[in-house]
Amino acid sequence: MTNQDQGKMSYLKFEPAWGTEPLPPIPDVPFFELLRRSAYLHPMKTALISLGKEVSYHDLNEMADRFAAALADLGVKKGDRVGVLLPNSAQHVIAFQGIIRAGAISVPCNVMLKSEELIYILNDAGVETVVCIDLLCPIVQMVQEKTKIKTLIAVHCRDISAADGWIPPLLMGEKKTVPNTLDFAAILEKYPPQPPDVTIDPQEDLALMIYTAGTTGVPKGVMETHANMVFTCVNHAHTYGIDYNDMNLQILPMFHVGGYYLMLHPILYKGGTAIMMPMFDPAEFLKAIDRYKANLLVGPPTLYVALVNHPDITRYDLKHFKSAVAAAAPVPIPLQERWKEITGIELNKGWGMTETNGGQIVSLPNKRNLDSIGVPMSGEVKIVHKDSGEIVPRGEFGEIMIRSPQIAKGYWNKPEETEKTFEADGWLHTGDGGYISEDGFVYFVERIKELIIASGYNISPSEVESVIMKHSAVVEAAVIGIPHEYRGETVKAFVVLKDEAKGKVTADEIIEFCKQSMATYKKPEIVAFIDALPKNSVGKVLRRVLRDQEAGHDAA
Repeated sequence: MTNQDQGKMSYLKFEPAWGTEPLPPIPDVPFFELLRRSAYLHPMKTALISLGKEVSYHDLNEMADRFAAALADLGVKKGDRVGVLLPNSAQHVIAFQGIIRAGAISVPCNVMLKSEELIYILNDAGVETVVCIDLLCPIVQMVQEKTKIKTLIAVHCRDISAADGWIPPLLMGEKKTVPNTLDFAAILEKYPPQPPDVTIDPQEDLALMIYTAGTTGVPKGVMETHANMVFTCVNHAHTYGIDYNDMNLQILPMFHVGGYYLMLHPILYKGGTAIMMPMFDPAEFLKAIDRYKANLLVGPPTLYVALVNHPDITRYDLKHFKSAVAAAAPVPIPLQERWKEITGIELNKGWGMTETNGGQIVSLPNKRNLDSIGVPMSGEVKIVHKDSGEIVPRGEFGEIMIRSPQIAKGYWNKPEETEKTFEADGWLHTGDGGYISEDGFVYFVERIKELIIASGYNISPSEVESVIMKHSAVVEAAVIGIPHEYRGETVKAFVVLKDEAKGKVTADEIIEFCKQSMATYKKPEIVAFIDALPKNSVGKVLRRVLRDQEAGHDAA
């Protein structure tokens, strides 16, 4: 495609000048070699702060080698899948690094999964060894007979913590021996830092398998090779301008793809420090930002909503931030404005999927537009017609497609799903709808399946939500389409009000407010006030839960 054609059609290719610094040659090495490099260059530098405990690069690297040696002795071989149920912690990083140094594949699981969900993932991945927070060991043992689990390794968070470190109430219990398990801390003491000699083909061998949320059908294991992870880590670090002095507040969990690249491993690659937050508590989060002068933060918009609305926000000087990114959901303009007022920096947007291994379309240092989700930070983006698959002209809506070295290898044990989503020429079907503007920025509109079609008009829930969020009495809002006899669908809004506005602001007031700011066909016809929106483990609002609840009401 010529430059002239690119200017007319919905196609963008990453330009190195958009990033902070040039991307160096990507090393063809196993992913764990990046941490080994940092440990060699900065052995005494603090790599992690976990529950107040500082862990040096030397110690982190050595403990990972010790755990790899233990896994090999326990019979874990190259290509085996090892399950992990841990919150953000030094132990989780050690476990992951140890697993891949043993040649195995890490399969992190959401610590909030129910029994049947856990059974499905463990069986689908063929997991025989699990590393688990001790509080959840009884749950894993309950499902053990329905899985292939042979070995369970128990982790207690306090084993790597400072006496004065903040520990979430859920994790504060005293350490107890869990019957029929091995103790993680004891393993690290017992084994020497001598990992097995395993030959890794970075282009083919898997390091990580993260299961998608399964909003449509059963969860799918996204296969990430060592090469995928190396490229994504190096690309994020250099393009986004991470350096040795940066302090990242790591809240995105490591059972989510963001827990690896936004910005944990890019920080470790560059020799910076990651502050591991096992759970989100707004008050403790603000204290950690202030205490450590954290200057990098990536989280869902709901995290920033909680922070800017916290009564203690004015007690802290948050002007030391270098970069903050809101991802996983649209970012309302009022939230962006409030964040800049408090910190002095823009709240950037970003977009990515498990299948794209982290951030793929973001506001880059030298190419930004805060109305959009940004530009590709690697590879190419195109917008195609949902039926024909042809690239559409700029400004027209279609499916966002991606091609990049970040793209995962496919879905575990699902060749048909892989073939539908991952095209043979490298293009990925995202299922997300958007457009590319005339000036070359990508705009996310909506998950194609979440668009509301009322009287033939396409309505983006996030657009309506953004307008509702501008109302001074509103904390959060979520919009869905509900059946309508005449229009086919109509718009229903679920609104969370500020405490002082509850019982005072009416549904009609919200509807009238929207009517003044958008086309009549887009405004909500129904407004329901609720105390909290349903969210997943990383704070993303779950509209599907609202739709399911609404369908249940209809059925009743």
